[in-house]
Amino acid sequence: MPYVFRDEHGKVLKASARAIHGAELVPHNNPDVIEFLRLRGQDPKQVEEALTELRRTDAEMSRAIEDVIMALLKKNILKLTDMPKAVQDRMALRVKLRLQIQEIYDQASGVKN
Repeated sequence: MPYVFRDEHGKVLKASARAIHGAELVPHNNPDVIEFLRLRGQDPKQVEEALTELRRTDAEMSRAIEDVIMALLKKNILKLTDMPKAVQDRMALRVKLRLQIQEIYDQASGVKN
C-alpha cells in the first residue's frame, strides 16, 4: 500500500511505496492514487500486475525462506531460540508437518525407519 501526501483539498501530491513519516497509508487501488499515477504518465495496471505476481510467488518465497532458515540452523549460524517465539512455533509446526508427510510416504512405500 502506498503512502501519500495530500494537499488541502485532498488531492494526492506525492506517493511512495516506502514509509514516509506523516503520510497516509492507502490501498493501491485507491481512486486518488490511480488518478495521481495516470496524471503523471504512469500506468496503475503495472502496479496491479506486479502485486499479482508478488502474491503468486508468496508461497514459493515462504518455502525459500524456510529452507534458508533450516540451512542456517543446521550450520549452527542461527539458533532457533534467536528467533521470536511466534517464528519458533511456526517453524516447529512446519517441521512436524513435513515429517508427518514423509512418514506417510515412507509407510506407503514400505520404508522402515
